[in-house]
Amino acid sequence: MKKLVLLLLATLPIRLTAQVNPQEGYIITNDNDTVHGTIDYLTDARNAKTCLFRRNGESEYKSLSPSDIKGYRLAGDGIYYVSRPFTGGEKEELLFAEFLLQGGVSLYRYYYDDYNYFGFVDSDGREVIIRDDKLNDDLGTYSRKLQERRQKVQEIGALMSRDNTIANRLWKMDLTSNDLTRLVRQYDEEYCTEAGDCVVFQYDRKKSAAVSRRFYVGAGICYCSYASPSYDYTRAYSMLYSEYTYSGIAPTFFAGADFQFPRFSKNLYAQAEVSYTPWRIKSSEENMEGGRPEMSVDELAARLGVRHVFSSDSRISPFIRAGINLSWNLAMKEKDVSYKYKIDDDSQVSYRVGDLDHGGQMGVGVYLGGGVDISHFRISASWKKSWGGKDGMDEKSSGILTAAWLF
Repeated sequence: MKKLVLLLLATLPIRLTAQVNPQEGYIITNDNDTVHGTIDYLTDARNAKTCLFRRNGESEYKSLSPSDIKGYRLAGDGIYYVSRPFTGGEKEELLFAEFLLQGGVSLYRYYYDDYNYFGFVDSDGREVIIRDDKLNDDLGTYSRKLQERRQKVQEIGALMSRDNTIANRLWKMDLTSNDLTRLVRQYDEEYCTEAGDCVVFQYDRKKSAAVSRRFYVGAGICYCSYASPSYDYTRAYSMLYSEYTYSGIAPTFFAGADFQFPRFSKNLYAQAEVSYTPWRIKSSEENMEGGRPEMSVDELAARLGVRHVFSSDSRISPFIRAGINLSWNLAMKEKDVSYKYKIDDDSQVSYRVGDLDHGGQMGVGVYLGGGVDISHFRISASWKKSWGGKDGMDEKSSGILTAAWLF
């Protein structure tokens, strides 16, 4: 047993040094000093009882309890914990409570014994704590939970008595941080203006998450110029034909996602996008009968790259982007093209006009572009170029103008 204890003590510094989810932040000491550093932000259960903190310039984390400091917070207006006595359990206990809102009536979230508790505190320090106790079909507990919920709702209604609709609204809503913060903030802004403006400290998951993402779908128009292949189409039959240039406009449809890594950069995103473009365009050259050949191809494309946003916090955010463009041209066909057909030897050649089926091919290229995000809308313009295989279509240039919906 003694050896086991010694082993655990020996590994403790290693465990405190390991970074599981490091976040920039600061602690507030009992002397009201602010100390900046790194917080190893983990689960609700751990955060309620311990702050694992490493001061700037130090190499090891220290485990701080609610009695050691007044609170801690993630950088960039992230989650904010304060040390408070919790009276909702069997006995009073000092916990780190998430400070959701400060005002004439303040709101806290406690995590205790696998439950969320919300504390409503008025300007005189009186507190009513309600537990997010899910009502279920268990007849043995349903009646008791219902009665406890009714009592707490009435107590909160009495605490916020200047609005006689609070109890009824609270009874109908889910007990979540978002909904309760919105309820208390509306009350404070209408009835508690003498306490000053409300300050919302609610947890912003986008700022503290390791990766945040945003999806989008959209459509647009695409202009492209293709050069058809000029090669031995079927070497067994010695069929040869000339190169044509196809140019025109086609609709394009796409979907994608932006991935942000907040701890790395607020302005740089990784981007992944797929698109579908049905091309049906004519050649600028004529065949031997005076007609203009037509090309049809269904293009699937995948674009992988980066996007730089110049202003990440404003409603209007211009950006530039660049990356790799991979395309798959499916069912590529040319209609009414001129070709010559060698029958036996070079002296016997037949000239014809007909259709050619090239099948599919893959192209690799690049793209560059820019645009602007306006709230939930994105307008962008891009240029791309792909190179096909030895016997494939050659994309000379392509321009794309699109609009997308962000969600």
